[in-house]
Amino acid sequence: MNQPTDYQKNGYRLPTRRGERVTLDVNRKSPNQEDPESIRRWLDRTPRPWAIDLFAGAGGLSLGLEQAGFSVVASADSDPVAMESHAANIPGLTWVGDLSNPASFLEQLVKWGITDVDLLAGGPPCQPFSRAGTAKIGNLVKLGKRPAYDDRSDLWQSFFAILDNLSPRAMFFENVPDFARAQGGALLVTLVDEMRYRGYNVHIQELKAWHFGVPQFRSRLFVVGVLDTVFSWPEKSNRRPTVWEAIGDLPRVPADTRDEVQSYIGPPRSKLAKTLRKGLLGQERRLIHDHVTRAVRRDDAQIYRHMKPGDTYIDVPEKLRRYRSDIFDDKYVRLPFEDVSRTITAHIAKDGYWYIHPQEDRTLSVREAARIQTFPDRFRFAGHPTNRFRQIGNAVPPLLASAIATELVKALESHTKIGRVTEQQPAYESSFRQALMYWFQDHNRRYPWRCSDLNPWQHLVVEMCLHRTRADQVARVIRPILDYGGTPESFVANSKKLQPYLSTLGLGWRSENLTSAAEYIVSRFNQQVPKNWPDLMSIPGVGDYIASAVQCFVYDRSSVLLDTNTKRIAQRVLGAVAHVPTWKLRLFLRELAGNEGANTKWNYALLDLGALVCKSRSPLCGECPVRVYCKTGREVGREL
Repeated sequence: MNQPTDYQKNGYRLPTRRGERVTLDVNRKSPNQEDPESIRRWLDRTPRPWAIDLFAGAGGLSLGLEQAGFSVVASADSDPVAMESHAANIPGLTWVGDLSNPASFLEQLVKWGITDVDLLAGGPPCQPFSRAGTAKIGNLVKLGKRPAYDDRSDLWQSFFAILDNLSPRAMFFENVPDFARAQGGALLVTLVDEMRYRGYNVHIQELKAWHFGVPQFRSRLFVVGVLDTVFSWPEKSNRRPTVWEAIGDLPRVPADTRDEVQSYIGPPRSKLAKTLRKGLLGQERRLIHDHVTRAVRRDDAQIYRHMKPGDTYIDVPEKLRRYRSDIFDDKYVRLPFEDVSRTITAHIAKDGYWYIHPQEDRTLSVREAARIQTFPDRFRFAGHPTNRFRQIGNAVPPLLASAIATELVKALESHTKIGRVTEQQPAYESSFRQALMYWFQDHNRRYPWRCSDLNPWQHLVVEMCLHRTRADQVARVIRPILDYGGTPESFVANSKKLQPYLSTLGLGWRSENLTSAAEYIVSRFNQQVPKNWPDLMSIPGVGDYIASAVQCFVYDRSSVLLDTNTKRIAQRVLGAVAHVPTWKLRLFLRELAGNEGANTKWNYALLDLGALVCKSRSPLCGECPVRVYCKTGREVGREL
């Protein structure tokens, strides 16, 4: 149903009213940042291991590190209000500034006397990598409200500038799972390469927060690098913590509650609640802070009354809906009491429709959101309520961070030593590559586009023609296509002449995509095929594989190509019978590519192996040059 036209007249629109701005003092255990002697004395008595938290926000990751035994000696972020929260709760030194150029932060570390640490940790802004963030950014680009490239996607590189100056024994990187897909997976591959070239043994895992006591659906990608020692991921629990365990002991409050300080109504009702109340001293043990709530519109309150725990917008009676339920089926979410919550994200700062209280007809309070993120009640947040919600949604859940950090402490204290990856030693296994390349010398499919001196546009045309079409079929007609359409401008001008040749390849939209791509490159890039990933992906008809192929075959960049053939090879070599995430297949293929990386020769060889030997049906395992490295091939050999 459409939005009622009289909702404003009837007072449905709420008056704008900001809540109180909470101001917090610096933690009393921190040194005076303006006094070098105070800082020196504080560092002298601060126990190891030391950590630095980059892009620290309010301090969810820092708190987890502290709980595990790290001393977070310094933290950095560009948000002054979030760093006010951090400075109030985590003893240490804080720096507010832009980390896209980390030189200023490095200079500050020298002034403070911090020249080495045991751990460099943090996670750059995740919006450029998350699906929701990418969709929003893409829409703004189409509207002309922002450029196609998001500078925040490069912030992860600041890690290495800082790491090279501090030489920590361990590195801890976290982000959304879609970081592994960003730029066709090239960012994750580059991150791993950069770590390995510096001697780190790299461990990558996607973890669900509820496996570690956090009562919400939240997955994060974690990358850990350690020198000379053994690291293991924390053990998972299959018990699902519930929303009730997190917030069931908090006092009932109505919508539009603005009292910043309230009283507990009784003892904690769960083990989790008891944990979250720890650390409160004296009078504070009877008081609760940040239990403030948003106002609720009358029509929303009516909708909430009809929703049961676990219901979404699709369960709302049709006569009460203001939005289309086929598009906005989860516009409203009433959280369950006896299960985990929906992921708490920064979106909670805009509205609370995804976070309706399980029993009360309102959205979550600031403290309830913090509890579901496993921030203890002693942890205070600075700023207005909207800013506090944003800080909570952007944070790493402290319990999840603590579980990983505990294993990092064990690794740093371990006496078990393993070989460090160095440039003098092979960084990657090369036997698979050697065997494949030896085979490739005699089995190279010598297509014209592999040996001709094609320009970048012609290479792009070839890759778009090869999409979902057999290479032999493309080879029969590619010459006139490249002759008539050798540049984006000539392709548009000769589109009618090209049509008969393109039609033989099937898929009617292919010709339209190529013409659109040519027109786009003419108007947007002055006939030059772009080199960077975001610009390539903006071209009509260009996706992950084609963009990766252009970067590799045209601009000579190491790039792991993922299509049905290369994925199949990776899965068979792994002996995978169940689904393997794409990012793991990409990293595995990078591993197989050896020290030379996924260059042009490697990718052509792998594509030929998939086409000639490792076929989808009836693979020729007996003729496979790499069967000895393939779990599936070895099994077939034993059966024979």
